[in-house]
Amino acid sequence: MFGLFRKYSVSILDRKWKPIKEVVKVKHIPRAGEILFFEENYYRVINVVHFITDKQGIFIIVEKLDTQPEE
Repeated sequence: MFGLFRKYSVSILDRKWKPIKEVVKVKHIPRAGEILFFEENYYRVINVVHFITDKQGIFIIVEKLDTQPEE
């Protein structure tokens, strides 16, 4: 029950730390190397950065893929 009401804020940033999408709701935090699809584009997760204050903040650093990934 400890993590039941966990507060966190997720932002998706590019390699230069410029926001692509801010305050995103996610069901789970992706890991480095995973592929994300949003806004009609595919993105590869490069890194996930956590910072902890009164609530947990998460930055997901991604790079845009030029082509659709193979299965």
